Amino acid sequence: MSEETARSWGSTLDSVVVYAQGAVCRRLARGVVPRDGRVRVAGLPRTLDPGSLRARVLGPSGLRVTEARVEVASEPLDGRAPDELRREVERLRDAHAAAEGRRDRQRTLIAEVEGLHPVPPARKREDPHRRTAVDAWLDLADFVDERLARLHAGLAGFEEELRRAGHALSVALDRLDRASTDAPAEHVGTGVRAVLTLGGAAGGEAPAEVELELEYGVPGAVWVPAYRLSHRRDEDGGRLVLRASVAQRTGEDWTGVRLALATADLRRRTDLPRLRSVRIGRRQAAPAPSGWREPPAGLADLFGGYEAAGPRPVPASSPLGGAVAGSAAVPVAAAPVPPPPAPAPPGFAGPPALTGAPPPPGAAYGFAPEAFGGAPGPAPQGYGAAPGSAPKAARRSMAPAAPGAPAPAAPAPPAPSGPPRPDGDELDYASLVLSGQEEREARRGWGVTRVCV
Repeated sequence: MSEETARSWGSTLDSVVVYAQGAVCRRLARGVVPRDGRVRVAGLPRTLDPGSLRARVLGPSGLRVTEARVEVASEPLDGRAPDELRREVERLRDAHAAAEGRRDRQRTLIAEVEGLHPVPPARKREDPHRRTAVDAWLDLADFVDERLARLHAGLAGFEEELRRAGHALSVALDRLDRASTDAPAEHVGTGVRAVLTLGGAAGGEAPAEVELELEYGVPGAVWVPAYRLSHRRDEDGGRLVLRASVAQRTGEDWTGVRLALATADLRRRTDLPRLRSVRIGRRQAAPAPSGWREPPAGLADLFGGYEAAGPRPVPASSPLGGAVAGSAAVPVAAAPVPPPPAPAPPGFAGPPALTGAPPPPGAAYGFAPEAFGGAPGPAPQGYGAAPGSAPKAARRSMAPAAPGAPAPAAPAPPAPSGPPRPDGDELDYASLVLSGQEEREARRGWGVTRVCV
C-alpha cells in the first residue's frame, strides 16, 4: 500500500464541547472507501492534540477503523490569490476615491447655496431712498432653505457610501497584508489531515459510501459563566438566567456549530483507579528505607602499601621524652576511662558500697546491683527478707570490695551472627568522616561519626 492511493475526503465541523480550558470537536466526513481502505480526512486545525484523535464508522456498514494518525500535508499555494486580493484592493480604492469625490462636490454645492443672500443696488447721493422688495427677499430665503435641505440629504447619503467604501477597503487591505505575511517564501502551504485505515467489511466488499466521525481535542478555548437574576417587587419568585461567554482561538470557524459546555477539567486524567490488596489484621508500619550498603571488596588491602612501608619516624620535637630522630615510635594505647557510676534513682536506698551510708535497720534490696560485677537480675533467694534471715551467700555477694582490688570483669556479650548491621550513627551520612591510616587497623577506611565537643 502506498500513500498515493489514499483518497482525501472533506469534513465539516458538527459539534463542539467547551470545557473549562480546551474543547473537544466532532467532525463528520462522508465518502467512498477505496480498495486499500485508506482515506485522508482534511480540514483539521493545526492546534489539535495528536494524541486525542478518535475515529469511528457511523451506521451498520460492517467497517471499523483499525488505524488513525495525524499527518501534516504540504501543497503548493495558489499564486493567483495574492494577485486577486491586490486587484480587489485597487478596485475598492477607486470606489472609495469616487465616493470621496462625490462627497466633496456635494459639500461645495452646499457652500455655494449658503452664500446666496440679497444685495441691494448701489445708490447715488442725489438718488432718493427706495423701498425694499420684501417679497423678493422672502422668496430667496425659501429657495435657499429648500435647496440646502436637499443638498444636506444627499450629503448624508454620500457620507454613508464613503464610510462603507472605507470599511471594505480596510478589510481588503487587512486580508492582503495577512496573506502576504503568512505565505512562506517557498509558496508551499501546510495542512493537517487524519489518515485512517478501514477494514473488516462484511462479506469482503466495502459499502458504496460510509460516514466517519472524528473527535479531537484543541486548546485555546475557554468559557466564562454569567448569571442574571430578575425579580419584581411584591413577587415571591424570580428568574435566573445562565449565560456563557465563549472565546476560542483554535483556527476553526464555529459559526452554526452546536456548542455544549462542561465544567470539568479536560486535562485531568480519568483512568480507573488501581486497587491495592487489602489485608485484615494489625497495621504494621512500613519499614524505613535504609541507605546502608555492604563495604566494598578489598577494603582490608586499602592501606597495604602503608603497612609495608613500616612505622613513621618520630621527629625530635615529639612529646615523647627521650625519643631521638630516626627512632621508631611505639604506639601506646590509651587506657579506657571507666564511666562514672549512675546515680541511684529517687526513693532507692542502695547498698553501702554504692551510697556510702550504713543501711538502716530492716532495709531490704530488691535486686543485685550492677556495680558488683554482675548484670542486674532478680534478687537471690531469701534476699530482701527481715534482718538475720538472709543466707550467707547473698550477704557475701553484697559485701563491699576491698580497697584497691579490681572489680570482676563482666562477661563478654556473644558476637552477633550474620552480616554487619549498622546503627543510627553510621547511617547519619552528614556526620561521617573517613578514617585514615592513623586509625586502628580494624577501622581504617570505615566511616566514623564526627563528634564535636
